[in-house]
Amino acid sequence: MFDADPQAADRAFEASVVQGLSQAPRRIPSKWLYDDVGAALFEGIVASDGYYVARAERAILDACGPRLGETLGSDVTLVELGSGASVKVRSLLDTIPGLKRYVPLEISEAQLVEAAEAIRADYPAIEVLPLVADYTQDVVLPDGVGDGPTVGLFLGTTLCNLHPDESEAFLRRMHSLLGPDAFFLAGVDLVKDPALMAAAYNAPGGAMWDFNLNIVTRMNRELGTALDIADFRHEATYNAALARIEAALYPLRDLTVRIGGQDFNLPAGAPIVLEYSYKYTIEAFSELAARAGWTTVEAWTDPERLCSIHFLTNRSAV
Repeated sequence: MFDADPQAADRAFEASVVQGLSQAPRRIPSKWLYDDVGAALFEGIVASDGYYVARAERAILDACGPRLGETLGSDVTLVELGSGASVKVRSLLDTIPGLKRYVPLEISEAQLVEAAEAIRADYPAIEVLPLVADYTQDVVLPDGVGDGPTVGLFLGTTLCNLHPDESEAFLRRMHSLLGPDAFFLAGVDLVKDPALMAAAYNAPGGAMWDFNLNIVTRMNRELGTALDIADFRHEATYNAALARIEAALYPLRDLTVRIGGQDFNLPAGAPIVLEYSYKYTIEAFSELAARAGWTTVEAWTDPERLCSIHFLTNRSAV
């Protein structure tokens, strides 16, 4: 197990919250939602019937696996960013015969350890090299990665949580992580009926509420705040002009919280943004990837055209 510095992660969380609550509008980056509790809650969301992303991506992966196996060849290393419980990747582990190594990269160590053990048990022919790390920072792959093709995998449309400029910068960083002659599979949320998107986020008292409100519990535990989750509500709205879902917590009354020696006022009704989720057309995301130095080999969609998976490469020719 290759592990990042946990104390550095704690310091980064405090610094990020202090910085975010100093902004207008106030915000907390969505990556901090995924502590061990949040990661488990999110897996429950993924498994629910109302979460269309998992259903759509599963359909795409089941259909495109043979094509990937044919293109990638032998001695393949698969690097999954934000691997979670390593459920979605199983379709590729089943259908890419040349896959020899799997590097799950996850910020939640408890979830990573459990998932890696399960993959080792079910796929003994595949070497599993788990990596505890934050994929938004510079990451170095562990020793043991072979000389064959390296494939990045980023599903769950998490890339869409970044501003398009940040997504482009992220894809540029993937050149350093994966090396030249690499491939990348990116899950992308497509523009669709706003009502469908809102329903996936806004079920009152549902798993998404629990997931987002868990950030308050985490702040209490790790930063010493004394907030009550009953003083917040969660709401997500669709901003058509920017083609994005905007998910936020709203204080129900005026609150004051002290973090890192500073006091922050949280006025009633003023949003604390947790997540932006940008929606793309196939063409728009392909253009973004091209600006970051990636060529779209193919872009697959599910039958309902809810999501897409873009198969990218930085090779000069495929």
